[in-house]
Amino acid sequence: MMWFRHLDYGPRTPITDLGPAAIDALLERGDLQAWVPLLRAIADDPWGATADTVLSLCDAHPMYGTSALWRTWIERRRRPSGPGSTTLAEARARAGLTQVQVAERLGVGQSDVSKLERRGDVRLSTLRAYARAIGARLLVGIQGPDDDEPEALILSPRRRERV
Repeated sequence: MMWFRHLDYGPRTPITDLGPAAIDALLERGDLQAWVPLLRAIADDPWGATADTVLSLCDAHPMYGTSALWRTWIERRRRPSGPGSTTLAEARARAGLTQVQVAERLGVGQSDVSKLERRGDVRLSTLRAYARAIGARLLVGIQGPDDDEPEALILSPRRRERV
């Protein structure tokens, strides 16, 4: 762990207690050994404030070579894995369809389907249309911190509610 002379953090300060300026300094001037605690903190909570801070910093001022690595690594940590999880491309392949075929069904270009399959943030209406195009249906689940299994989340397409 790096020590931050110009900030109010000592060498034993937990990563999760560091503010954006300290994390920024760590990303910019740290090495792999200095990054290990940051990697562990993000692996433990990929949706937490530390991961969000790293992503924000990478967007605010991209660091040559490492911003893309951090972004990709965090996105992979955030991706569900194991039984019951899949990517759009995997679902399309299981349906025996090419990107061109899905594009024709959606009325878009093949490159749009490719971008959609790689995107991390997709509207539910877009996912619903994609699922129909590959002959599937979209199921959305929600899982609380104490739940063993996710519950199906019922989304009514007919009625719009303001949140």
